[in-house]
Amino acid sequence: MNLGRAKTILIFAFIGLNLFLGYQLFWPDFGRLTQVAVTSEELAATEDALNENNYYLDTSLDRAVQTSDFLTVSPYWDTKEDTIKRFEANAIRVDETEDATYYNLPGINAVAHSSGLIQIFFDPGLSLEEELSDLDESDLNDLVEQFLSDEEILPDGALFDYLDREDDDVTVLYYKQMLEDKPIFASQLKAVIQANHLQKVEIYWLKPIERIPEREMEVIPANEALNNLANTLGPSTEERSINDIRLGYFSGEYDAEKWEIPPVWRIELDGKQHHYINAFTGNMEQEKTVSEKLPDEEDN
Repeated sequence: MNLGRAKTILIFAFIGLNLFLGYQLFWPDFGRLTQVAVTSEELAATEDALNENNYYLDTSLDRAVQTSDFLTVSPYWDTKEDTIKRFEANAIRVDETEDATYYNLPGINAVAHSSGLIQIFFDPGLSLEEELSDLDESDLNDLVEQFLSDEEILPDGALFDYLDREDDDVTVLYYKQMLEDKPIFASQLKAVIQANHLQKVEIYWLKPIERIPEREMEVIPANEALNNLANTLGPSTEERSINDIRLGYFSGEYDAEKWEIPPVWRIELDGKQHHYINAFTGNMEQEKTVSEKLPDEEDN
């Protein structure tokens, strides 16, 4: 008997057995997740419908079938407590209401809301000591991120999200929280810079508590989210660019111990405006809003 040939036959038989077992174990999930949820024809139809309403797709879409679950969260009280320690220790005046605590320090006013939102106002502002107009987005982020870390007001795990230059004098940087494979858009740090000075920081950070695999479901495809956005907003009077669409979690602010937040498709328009489409229902989620008032402008 030819031993070399026998060995070759045994090797191929072994490989075939492994492929068969792998197919049996993993194919149901693999086949589902690699299915195309959006066909070329459907994508083309979506683009045509968007263009008719003056929206233009300027990014690629993930066309595969995707799944997600609900996420249970609570306000991240440790982040809030760590951030306001310096204010509690150095405040020259502390005012309390049912919904917020106000700290007044030399050059700083801070508000800790019962919902978990923290607002820090610097007057006249903290100098960044660099000409921001000379920096690109990456360098500006590095500068601000280091500055926030030095001031001990950058939450652990915060990642740069996007930048908005509102005008020649005002720049706003946004940071997000990541949970394994998905961003939590509901968690956000917002840093407002004017005339090379950090003027305001707003922090709303959440603590992920539980994901329930048994409740994992297939989400609507990205093109359906785009169709729903255009139908909800209606035709635009000017050209709008769709720069990004990605899956994550989002909810408004709740004054509660914990709650569930759904998966959403976040759609970015013109590089700065964001809309959230519920990835299960297809409905637009209410955008989060926070108070823009200074502490001494609030009704105490």
